[in-house]
Amino acid sequence: MKPESKDVEKTFNQPDIHQKWTDSYRNEENENFYNQAFDYITGVLNAGENAGFLDAGCGSGAHSVHLANRGFSVLAVDFSKSALEAAEQNLRNSGLTDRITLQQENILSLSFDDGTFDYILCWGVLMHMPDIERAISELDRVLKKNGTLVISEGNMFSLQSMILNSLKLITKKAAMKKTPAGLEFWKQTPSGNLLTRQADTGWLKKRFRSRGFIVRKHVPGQFTELYAKFSSPLIKKFIHYFNHLWFKYVRIPHLAFGNIIILEKRV
Repeated sequence: MKPESKDVEKTFNQPDIHQKWTDSYRNEENENFYNQAFDYITGVLNAGENAGFLDAGCGSGAHSVHLANRGFSVLAVDFSKSALEAAEQNLRNSGLTDRITLQQENILSLSFDDGTFDYILCWGVLMHMPDIERAISELDRVLKKNGTLVISEGNMFSLQSMILNSLKLITKKAAMKKTPAGLEFWKQTPSGNLLTRQADTGWLKKRFRSRGFIVRKHVPGQFTELYAKFSSPLIKKFIHYFNHLWFKYVRIPHLAFGNIIILEKRV
């Protein structure tokens, strides 16, 4: 394991960082978007009743709940004990403890046999992995042939990224490193050192294709997450409404910050 991976793991074991993301992104407006997105995803999958899903890097379990609410049986895994504690509380609050099982696992070395799962969700996880190649290898290994992997990542070519990254370069407020996988930003937070990568989605699709995957769908997630930077309820409402319109009617991923890629393993 890369030394940077251990550094990031220490950060994610702190409860403060998970609470910060919950405060910023777990709100009514975002839940409306996630419900829209997961309705679309499950429609594409057209899976049978009680089909099993691995939620790889489940965090506080919010997306496990979205899957369980749509009839899936979910195994939600994360290496962070603090994240799993938050997920356990969320599951109790949702009343879905019979449909979701929590388990501590590291995406870089999953304990499951080869070809265990028909469906895997990996939402906003690879962007924080220094050893992204190893994470991709593990997701490939535990997915069955003809199984489906759903990933969501930030897009380095989005309008939001291009504008904000240009400002960061001008003001020198952030150290940015270009890698084949995308643009990497390291930030020292109160919880520890944090990596956030804006993905080169072309590279990401190419890496999975080289492993025998095909891309079934590539659609936008949220066009922008700038609502997290504004305090005005009116501005936040406008941004959420625009995100809704882009996802429902425009559905072009290339300028959107959030990108959802649905991949099918053929080999």
